[in-house]
Amino acid sequence: MPVPVTEASSPRRLIRDEVFLRLLDAIVDGDLLPGEQLYDAEIERWVGVSRTPVREALNQLAAMGLVEILPQRRTRVTPIEPSRLRELIVTVGVLISGIVRDTTPLLTEADRDALRAILEDADRSSIGTGLSSDGFLGVFIRRLDNATIARLLKRHLPEVLRALNAAPSQTAHEKARPPLKALVDAAVAGKADKAARAAADIFDKALVTIADEFAASRKELR
Repeated sequence: MPVPVTEASSPRRLIRDEVFLRLLDAIVDGDLLPGEQLYDAEIERWVGVSRTPVREALNQLAAMGLVEILPQRRTRVTPIEPSRLRELIVTVGVLISGIVRDTTPLLTEADRDALRAILEDADRSSIGTGLSSDGFLGVFIRRLDNATIARLLKRHLPEVLRALNAAPSQTAHEKARPPLKALVDAAVAGKADKAARAAADIFDKALVTIADEFAASRKELR
């Protein structure tokens, strides 16, 4: 397991959280690839901690579907399963579409400015920037102020983002840009239903192609 090279753990953050966040970032960003085996000892050396917080972090990631733990055998980054990924993308899309519809009328001018800035940033970088919790989703989730829904997205969205980053092509990125722009434009204009439809299109018409690509790649390997 070639762990990423980073600085030592900061004492200001709880050790288990430090391990979890570093592993989560490495998995979502693609530094740790789907199917890659994980070794406790290497993670301990990387983060500079004992085995207990490493196992706690791995168990937390396993609960999110990002790590697969087979006792006495192996621990690895969960491989991407196309059918599960498709279902997850559709489900998350329905949830986010509803959030956008409910919160668009509640957006403040500061929220609208943030959405414009996020759109500009997404135009320059990966579309994943706009879909992360620091992107447009964060604006709507904070305005909704619903801890249960926030936890659901915190648990499941990373699995979608890591698939997006690991996708065989840029097709999903390219297809997601027009509806992302339409979403921001509609939300800024206060058009809730139009914004919700655009949010759904990001997932149903763009991101769902990632699952199709992984399914096609699997067939080619057979």
